[in-house]
Amino acid sequence: MSIPTPLQTLIRFGKQLPLALPLVALLLQGCEQTPLLDRLQGRGRLHIATVTGPLSCYLGKKSAAGLEYELARAFAKSQGLQPVFTVYPNRRAAIQAVKAGKEDMAAAFILPSARQKALTYLSISWLDTTPVFAHTMGWRAFDPGHPGNTEIVTTADSYLAELLARKDLPGNPLNKLSEEHILASVAAGDHNHVLSTAAQLKAHANLLPSLVPGVSLEENASVHWLFNLSFDDSLRDAANRFLAAWKHSGRLQKLREKYIDRLPQRNYVTRRDFWKHVNERLPDYQETFRRAGKTTGIDWRLLAAIGYQESHWNPKAASPTGVRGIMMLTKATAKQQSINDRLDPVQSIIGGARHLRWMEKRIPERIQGEDLLWFTLASYNIGYGHLEDARILTERDNADPDSWEEVKQRLPLLSQKQYYSTLKHGRARGREPVIYVENIRYYYRLLVYWDNARNGRNCATNQIQRRLALKN
Repeated sequence: MSIPTPLQTLIRFGKQLPLALPLVALLLQGCEQTPLLDRLQGRGRLHIATVTGPLSCYLGKKSAAGLEYELARAFAKSQGLQPVFTVYPNRRAAIQAVKAGKEDMAAAFILPSARQKALTYLSISWLDTTPVFAHTMGWRAFDPGHPGNTEIVTTADSYLAELLARKDLPGNPLNKLSEEHILASVAAGDHNHVLSTAAQLKAHANLLPSLVPGVSLEENASVHWLFNLSFDDSLRDAANRFLAAWKHSGRLQKLREKYIDRLPQRNYVTRRDFWKHVNERLPDYQETFRRAGKTTGIDWRLLAAIGYQESHWNPKAASPTGVRGIMMLTKATAKQQSINDRLDPVQSIIGGARHLRWMEKRIPERIQGEDLLWFTLASYNIGYGHLEDARILTERDNADPDSWEEVKQRLPLLSQKQYYSTLKHGRARGREPVIYVENIRYYYRLLVYWDNARNGRNCATNQIQRRLALKN
């Protein structure tokens, strides 16, 4: 299955690409005099082995996403190559594919073992993180000073497995499971303790609410790309130059912030309840969300995220202000969208989707992309007039009124008299739409990841989340 991106990137799940095989043939034709990078540029493609996970590669809203996916994709582009990603079941399989010449490189959140360092080319580190123990909620955190007979699972043939052995801790390296599956199995209680990294645990926190971080080790765990030692080092050297340039420019740090540092976090109860409702309530309304999305051209998962923020998918929801139903429509909105019964979930969802599209059309055409989406959601929550007032305040500060990041900083000012008294639409609780948009972004991201996992395109987290919902 191929996923088009702006670069026409190709990605495959579950099987090896036939297109990777021509490289082996080329290498067997006595081409030793031509550097590997030159041959790849002649072919026009860079074949990349990866694994699924928030920090590696997963299907996003419209195309593939993931920290390492974006980074490797940018590297391929910098070399004039079209990236072709193949998703392997685990890191070990991805590395073996590179060593066998089936793939040109592995970008699979590799924490290399000493053996891998000796038998492969490695790039410079593109991420430094910390080893951290984690455990199933309800179990005592692991104490490295008093390990007892505790079994600690981790990925086999990795720096983490070596670290456990070096510290004489009771490790159980797992060969066939990806790190994501291992973390999910601990969250579900199949295993009780795991050694992972701070970066991975933070990236999985919202997906696996029962996984609890514990003690960290005062060690550095560095993440690298991996290349075949049988070939020359021209591709590895190009990767090193690229990574060094991205580090120096700050672009690598921005990518880290996007996927790790700025990732919104919620408490355990919020996360647990969300996944419980995904399994118990969403199935009753999913088809209606899909139908409304198809009718309006809006991603059904975004509509579902709005519905969850509004009512937790409760068709009988009501508030003291008079809004009702799954999408919490006002009487005026219901009348405008020809909705007779706001408590009818079908009418509410379809009416909410139509209203969202109507609100979007009121936003100036020059505002596009995610800014358009966030402005539309804020307008859905607080009203277009108050949103325009916040944009006016932004303009007064000589900031960009078409940027959500700028406008959201001024929205809370609408509750202060010194500001709202100078504006057309008066006082508003401007902090609410900021929280509203951030919550929907959070739920939307989880629903996208869950939906792709459920369809076999990402990982095992959907199965684990369903089991957690039954437990809780």
